[in-house]
Amino acid sequence: MYRILIVDDEPAIVDGLMQYFQEKYIQEHDLCKAYSASDALDIVKKTKIDLLISDIRMPGKNGLQLIDDVLFYWPSCRIILLTGHSEFDYAYKAIQQNVDSYLLKTEGIEVIDRAVKAALSKIDEDHRAKTKLELAELQQTAAEPLFKKAIFEALLTGEDAEAVWISGLYEALSLTIDNRQPVMMIAGKVDRWEEKVPYMKKMEVYYQVQKLFAERLPQQIHAETAVLDRSDFLWFIQPAGDAGKFTGQSGSTDWRGLIDYLKGMLEPVQNSCREKLGIPVSFAIGRAPVEWSGIGQEYEAMKEALKQRAIIGQPMAIIDLNMAGDWIRLESGKPAETSSGEFNRMLGALEKCLNAGDIEGAIVQTTCLVGGIKNEIARNYMLGMERYYTLLLAFISYLNGIHAYDKPVNDIGVTSLPFLEPPVEWGAVEDRLNRLSESICRIKKEQLEKSENLMVERIHRYVNDNMGGDLSLARIAEVVYFNPSYLSRFYKQLTGRNLSDYINETKTSTAVRLLGQTPMKINEIAMKLGFESPSYFTSFFRKMVGTTPQEYRETANLKR
Repeated sequence: MYRILIVDDEPAIVDGLMQYFQEKYIQEHDLCKAYSASDALDIVKKTKIDLLISDIRMPGKNGLQLIDDVLFYWPSCRIILLTGHSEFDYAYKAIQQNVDSYLLKTEGIEVIDRAVKAALSKIDEDHRAKTKLELAELQQTAAEPLFKKAIFEALLTGEDAEAVWISGLYEALSLTIDNRQPVMMIAGKVDRWEEKVPYMKKMEVYYQVQKLFAERLPQQIHAETAVLDRSDFLWFIQPAGDAGKFTGQSGSTDWRGLIDYLKGMLEPVQNSCREKLGIPVSFAIGRAPVEWSGIGQEYEAMKEALKQRAIIGQPMAIIDLNMAGDWIRLESGKPAETSSGEFNRMLGALEKCLNAGDIEGAIVQTTCLVGGIKNEIARNYMLGMERYYTLLLAFISYLNGIHAYDKPVNDIGVTSLPFLEPPVEWGAVEDRLNRLSESICRIKKEQLEKSENLMVERIHRYVNDNMGGDLSLARIAEVVYFNPSYLSRFYKQLTGRNLSDYINETKTSTAVRLLGQTPMKINEIAMKLGFESPSYFTSFFRKMVGTTPQEYRETANLKR
């Protein structure tokens, strides 16, 4: 949707163009109007304008001066100038200001319409070109590491790898690794910080650690890195296609040889971190190359290894998960019921269902979570209880978030759920949480429906109270605190009709009432309903009712 502002000191021209474009672009664009440059400037100062259609000769500030103001606030705005005079000086200045079209009013509405279509097409072209430029610039800016981190975090938390790789964001990044091939993973963690290290100082250290790692990595080995949870380093490693040093006799990658090399390379990285940065860093190397769909589980294993090593208290460890032995218990023979990444993904899915009021989906997610926690407690008591508390906390936080203090949902028995000890009757816990999910979804739906109805009521109230005022999408959106571009779609989604239809029908019903029940003159009714031109009002009324206002009044008088 684009916003078009029509400006002319002749109301008949403004209203005529408004009527023409409303009929032609009623669902596509937001139309605004002003009868002077000063009125137009009031709109421009607070509302983005994509296309300005303006008269040149107007009292006070003329159209050329208005262009300067519009382009100051909205530099990408396209301009169409209208004039009743073919004057070279105006045309020359218009060309200098990169005006899209300079038209004589006598050329007719079809010519103006073609100029509008051409200007909107240029806006589309500019947007496409800007998008391409932004994607190209993304690779050269400091924002790229943030987007890389977002992609890796999505993969680590269980997002579908194929969906992530085909996203437009991935295509814009200059990744050195091949998303079709498996990767080795290395996790790192600062063993300890000096007291009260500022956050920005830590960020500088993170950057330096990554730099030290990259400086010692041969060109034949590709790597991408990210800092996660403000403390964990994670590297994804792949040998290049021509990395003969790490190719076995069969022609496949010698991953064991690569792991051994990486262990040796990490020693000088650790030494440099200690000597140059004054910090001890420990590393964990993955067990084997993993497909992208499995990096979350491998990352959890490396974090667990670093956590257990930290308990011993000795810094600067290099842990090869293949040789963990008795020092590190990863329980590789008994994989977790669900990885931390998968558990968090399921918890996020539950939250989405609760937000959407999806009762069926919320019950499915709750049942899966409770079942996984029950099995986890049986095999790893502390981890299972941690997840149980996390699930309960998620429900309690959500109840607080929807202000359910005085709702019947509290009668379901949140306080009766076991907190200090693991549940004995898991079936009862699952039933209570499912009923809690159902109640939350219903409350959420009620709140959503109530807020939507209030929004529509507020829109209708504003339209009825301001029949002769500014009823543009931008102004209505400002009143109801909404995005102007989305307001018309939102309204139609809720009511089944266009907002412009409601406005026109409300103006029509008001006009019918005033014509039939009051002695107001037709031009007074036109002004009251926001029509500066009586002829525009007559044209509008004929279109909506089928007769002119005068004919309708005469017929109504005869029926009395």
